[in-house]
Amino acid sequence: MRHYFQSVTRLALACSLALTIGCKSKPTPPVAAAPTPKPVLMDAATRATTAAAAQQHPAFKVFLQQPELPTILVVAETTTDAQLKDLLWYLRTEVQSGHFKELGIHPTTTVFDVPSYSSGTLNIYRGTNCAREMYITSGLDPCGPSIHKAAAYHWGNAGDPHSDSADIVSSTGDDAILFTSADGWQTDEEAHTDPDGTLRKAAHERINYTTAQNAKQIKQATDIRFYIDQPNDELGIISYQLATPEAQKSFLSQYLTLEQDHLCPLGFKSIKLGVRGKPGKSYPIDCTTTKP
Repeated sequence: MRHYFQSVTRLALACSLALTIGCKSKPTPPVAAAPTPKPVLMDAATRATTAAAAQQHPAFKVFLQQPELPTILVVAETTTDAQLKDLLWYLRTEVQSGHFKELGIHPTTTVFDVPSYSSGTLNIYRGTNCAREMYITSGLDPCGPSIHKAAAYHWGNAGDPHSDSADIVSSTGDDAILFTSADGWQTDEEAHTDPDGTLRKAAHERINYTTAQNAKQIKQATDIRFYIDQPNDELGIISYQLATPEAQKSFLSQYLTLEQDHLCPLGFKSIKLGVRGKPGKSYPIDCTTTKP
């Protein structure tokens, strides 16, 4: 310790004797803020190409469907890989546009026991011979132990409906990825209403918020859970404590006191409160009272 103070004393003395030549510490260069990355979106020409491919899709029918299982679509046995690619682009367009009823598809999953389309898988088979294989609960598989789908489309990874992918399965069982959500594709409506991807990015940030809130509740061993379904600007909260309107209003008042200044900048417009297995009740958020 004595050596430390001696060193400091010598340094101070040296500085006082050397003022004429400028004894001073080296300035710390400012740290430049990292630029906010802009969403990478598919260019209009490529989007037009994919839209044209989608319009040429082959005929198909919904063969089997059940929540939490892949929905099975069947095409003609002579359907080529090129035609399957067109069909996958069509399915992506319809699913991301929310046209499930037009496709003849029932809710593909449940969100805390409430039917939902927030995630799902569409498996495509050539013909019906092997198409039941994932629904068989006893007896022999019709085509052997492996899965014999020809293509598949999946959406809703990590709670984000925009996170999707599609692949073609070769005769040897190898998967060839056709697209993933990293390609920046948008529906025509999205391209019109969200040309720079800002709204999609905001929706993803709201999903991140629910993930963080759930992690806190799990750590605290409570039964409160957060989720986002549709619309994506409504925060869903379920708990056995929220079974009555009185309990919901009390919880809402307390939660908004703590979190409104976070919810409004994220773009949340309402909160849905309820118990598991029931739709819940929506309450609007008054963001005019949020602190600037």
